[in-house]
Amino acid sequence: MSKDRSINALNGHLHDQLERLLNPDLEGEAIEAEIKRSKAIANLSAQIIDGERVINERARIIAEYAPERMVETLMPKEITNAGSK
Repeated sequence: MSKDRSINALNGHLHDQLERLLNPDLEGEAIEAEIKRSKAIANLSAQIIDGERVINERARIIAEYAPERMVETLMPKEITNAGSK
């Protein structure tokens, strides 16, 4: 399973799931299972997208009102201090 957790990867997974749903060979229990899986994926995706929306809104507010604090506020110290060891 892929470790890419980007929005682009999520978009790819959603399109893959759509292709599975559009498979004309799925019938009966198989299509029902795929529909159930799609609903679970859609619910999780909505939560991920909402989380990303909060992060983006936070970044927008910081950029507007405290641009000098962007790096220290949005980047973990492990990342910003990695080169200073």
